[in-house]
Amino acid sequence: MKMQKHKIYEVEWTDTTGRMGWWNEKEIQNEAVRIEILNKTVGYFILYLGSFAVFCMTYCPVEGFIPYGQPKWIPIKTIKKIKLLK
Repeated sequence: MKMQKHKIYEVEWTDTTGRMGWWNEKEIQNEAVRIEILNKTVGYFILYLGSFAVFCMTYCPVEGFIPYGQPKWIPIKTIKKIKLLK
């Protein structure tokens, strides 16, 4: 999806996860069903950077001020759904 800079989007994306200890293959397969973690991020789209879509949680367009607060780099291939909010 082509996103517009400084517009607000809700992004659904799957995060990575891990577990401690030693596991056999059957346990790994069973756990995989339970651990697909779907995140929702709401933020201002800034830019595409390599394999990432970059959003910030706060945007301040004041001249002479550093504009982007709390940036988040989301791997593009993990994005499941994007919705324009504003």
